[in-house]
Amino acid sequence: MHQVRFAMPRSIAVACVLLAGLALAACVQSHASRCGDVTCPMGTSCGPSGDTCVFTDMIEACQGLTDGASCTVPGLTPNTCLKGVCQASRCGDGRITGAEECDGTDLGSASCLTKGFYQPEGLACGADCKLDTKRFVGTCGDGIKNGPEQCDRTDLGKATCFTAGFYKPAGLACKSDCTFDTAACGGGRCGDEIINGLELCDGATLPKIGTGTTAKTVDCPAIGFQGATTSLKCSKSCRYTATSCLCTPTHRCNAKNERCECSKTGGCGCVAVKK
Repeated sequence: MHQVRFAMPRSIAVACVLLAGLALAACVQSHASRCGDVTCPMGTSCGPSGDTCVFTDMIEACQGLTDGASCTVPGLTPNTCLKGVCQASRCGDGRITGAEECDGTDLGSASCLTKGFYQPEGLACGADCKLDTKRFVGTCGDGIKNGPEQCDRTDLGKATCFTAGFYKPAGLACKSDCTFDTAACGGGRCGDEIINGLELCDGATLPKIGTGTTAKTVDCPAIGFQGATTSLKCSKSCRYTATSCLCTPTHRCNAKNERCECSKTGGCGCVAVKK
């Protein structure tokens, strides 16, 4: 008896090979899914936004539920649904949920600046979904004067009480907010309403002539500006103001050598003092 052999057409053989390859590829990729340009790994699915991967059980927990509804993911604390995803916390899913400060590259709105540092770069997310500040640069309390700080702990930046406007150098310290602590500075300063140092005056305090009950507050005639049309006032730098003791709106007579005299018709002007 002769054995009969049937020859399979080449086109059918090629089709079978292709089908087998496709079946094998389907088996290999059966645990992955596409989400836009991203391939979601096993256990995750394409999120509602269409371009991110979300744990499948977080989506399944909200199927048929509206936003705000309670949801439960096995092994996680119950939470609520938001845009079709249960917001239960799972560190590593790339989304900030629950008590997470960050997740993967998602740092939320945080930056080095929001954490009190002076340069924005350097913030990262740790494997525990807590913000990693190891690479932060410059902050009040690090012991180094930088950024807008006047000082930082013992680093005063070579400043003394002179820098803070006082008349004795010793005593300057630093507050916890990195500003100068002048409580121990001495010698007075401009603005304390006390005439000290090289001040001519201080605020509303003008010098006095004489002592005791006969003491008189210094005025324009007392310092040689006789007949002045403006009064003696003190500047913020504890000197007499440029508008003190004027004769005309822009001119001051020479002290002791001239006198300001005014007439009804000729206005005011400086005349020599007769000796």
